Amino acid sequence: MRFRDHFASLIESGSLAPGTKLPPERALSNEFSINRVTVRQALSRMEAEGLIFREERRGWFVSPPRVYYDPTANTSFTESISSQGRVTGTTILSKQEVAASKWLSTLLGCAVGDPIYIINRLRTVDGRAVLVEQIHVKAKRCPGLLDYPLDQSMTDLMAEKFGIIEHRTQINMRPTALPEIPAKTLGVVVGTPGLYLSRAILDQFNEVIELDQEFWRHDAIDICVSAAASPAQS
Repeated sequence: MRFRDHFASLIESGSLAPGTKLPPERALSNEFSINRVTVRQALSRMEAEGLIFREERRGWFVSPPRVYYDPTANTSFTESISSQGRVTGTTILSKQEVAASKWLSTLLGCAVGDPIYIINRLRTVDGRAVLVEQIHVKAKRCPGLLDYPLDQSMTDLMAEKFGIIEHRTQINMRPTALPEIPAKTLGVVVGTPGLYLSRAILDQFNEVIELDQEFWRHDAIDICVSAAASPAQS
């Protein structure tokens, strides 16, 4: 606790700026006269609190401020994050056309074997990888989608090129330990705390057109959902 409180106070006062690398575990052990097991436990506790984060083979760093994110809002990731004065980036990891599995056909409301586009992207905030997403789209509704630049807002692209006006429906969220592929893509250790989010997206005809799955770093995001007042409250 003495170790944790020392660094928490430095972070909260701004003496340790976001992105600052902490000394190696051996040096911390010597400085605080505690064994390395205790150091690692204290660092893990601080990581769970979102004060610091760990990058594989690089060490421990002070976490930057979280971004506020409303998964129910009909605004793009770029628009939402940019409105907070932060800089976003998108890297296309892969894109392909596949035949819908039974699982996908159930979630997308299509037949097994129907063509589905799958797009994997890495999203960054201020140059830091915070989110890995996998997007599933009905290929019949937007033929040739994979030929367009996919590092832009998918909402804007679907509207401009295919006349599809998207709005969001069922959203599922749960805490998770990041599995191997998302963890490696985000540059963190497998099992690092994270947030899993999935949502089905409907078009203007209330047909499911897209299914998104996201893996977030837990220390990068603050979920903020706006709830409309009930009729009685109104």
